[in-house]
Amino acid sequence: MFIRSVAACFMLLSAFAAPAQDLDLVNAMLVDGTGAEPRPGVTVSIRGGKITAISERAPEATKGVRRIDLSGRYLLPGLIDAHAHIESPAAALRALESGVTTARVLGDSNFQALGTRDLVRRGHVPGPDLLVSPGHIRPKPGLAFFMAYPQFGDAIGGELRGPDRIAEATRAFIAKGADVIKVGASERAGLPDTDPRKPELTEGEMRAAVNEAAKKGLFVAAHAHARDGIANAVRAGVRSIEHGTWVDESTLAEMKRRGTFFVPTLAVMSPLAEPRGHSEDEITLQLRTPYMFAPLKAAVRRAHALGVPIAASTDGTYNDRDDTGRVRVAHEIALYRDLAGMSPLESITAATQNGARALGIESRTGTVRAGLEADLVVYEGDPLANSEMLFEPRLVVSDGRVLIEGFGLADAAGAN
Repeated sequence: MFIRSVAACFMLLSAFAAPAQDLDLVNAMLVDGTGAEPRPGVTVSIRGGKITAISERAPEATKGVRRIDLSGRYLLPGLIDAHAHIESPAAALRALESGVTTARVLGDSNFQALGTRDLVRRGHVPGPDLLVSPGHIRPKPGLAFFMAYPQFGDAIGGELRGPDRIAEATRAFIAKGADVIKVGASERAGLPDTDPRKPELTEGEMRAAVNEAAKKGLFVAAHAHARDGIANAVRAGVRSIEHGTWVDESTLAEMKRRGTFFVPTLAVMSPLAEPRGHSEDEITLQLRTPYMFAPLKAAVRRAHALGVPIAASTDGTYNDRDDTGRVRVAHEIALYRDLAGMSPLESITAATQNGARALGIESRTGTVRAGLEADLVVYEGDPLANSEMLFEPRLVVSDGRVLIEGFGLADAAGAN
């Protein structure tokens, strides 16, 4: 990517701390994220961090407005990672470098994601806007949960159970500053001693979380691999199903009826994210991954055919020290095209408009439209024809700030 040297990092940090810059991005091939066909020769005007105009004619040069000639390059909304695990400024920067301008972080260790979110929002470090669940509510949440929320310590040797207790845990997350709540509808796949086919929280317990979150205008995302766990979560009213490996036809139909989002995290279940070590635990997971990947691929194909809204994600850390850190939204988009039957435009929409809708922020971002935040990404070639283009953005704009800029992008003649 573009940011590698210490000097370059300081330059980016300085740009991030500066106010949003007024911009005219001229001569763009616009893919607006709604599923509409590309539009050539477009100018997108940005003032005060917002998109103010989209036109086929470049405005006159204006003092104080930077004009960047995109020379026909492809301009898209900033990508949205609907399920990530970003917990540090370094990981946030890597996500930004990959074109992600918004990410939903489902889970947190020692409130690192919350801290990173707040550093980004206050302009101290560069990164996507992060919407964070400060933990994962499940019957056996693990020692880290009890260390973060010691008021639930009486359940440390048993289980966190009952609608009242789950509602209490939801309130505890909200008190910590949650943007979203994550619950466990089934056991995890990424641990060798758990069974992802086993349901966890009951429908009533998850409904308690949904109702408590709704009082503050928040949504609930359900980690769910098991068939019955997915069905319980959908009936409970969650906003999104994360993973959804063994979802059945009747539950997919119910998701379609309710508008429940499907966030399948296909790429992290593919060989891209298989463990590379040779310990007994890693071998167990290597055997599990292809076993689960086949039904998950089939589930995504069926969901797409039914019209269930699908949002793209990585389930990754953007951390260079683990395997899931290698996964990018571009991997997920490629799999949607290759394995799920999506058209190129549909796959882009899954990472833009659908992601924003899943997060409930479509009135702020997710498409290129006047009045929305200027979250934009530019690619050298056509990402509809070749998804590999999505791996290396040439320009990333977040809230009107040019944060990533590749070599060779020229200011248009007459710029001030």
